[in-house]
Amino acid sequence: MEWGSALVDRKYLDALFGAYPERMNVQQLAEALNQSKQTTYKWLQHGVIPAYQIEKTWLISRDEVRDWVWENRNTLREGGTPAPNEDQDQA
Repeated sequence: MEWGSALVDRKYLDALFGAYPERMNVQQLAEALNQSKQTTYKWLQHGVIPAYQIEKTWLISRDEVRDWVWENRNTLREGGTPAPNEDQDQA
């Protein structure tokens, strides 16, 4: 997985998220994900990112988000080549 120009592995994510407190705020989450606060709030409100809302406060677990990023990464199939496009298979 790549994040910008850096190859991302589990150790990279551990180091990236390790720079943040165990309970993150929205600004910290936006920074870690390299997104605007507006986009981050939208993702939180739509349940894209794992978090808990109590009244107007978001409770964001650094470790849950780190694991979510890892589990939702794009990966190549075995052999290192992308799967064929389904539309091409039907032609």
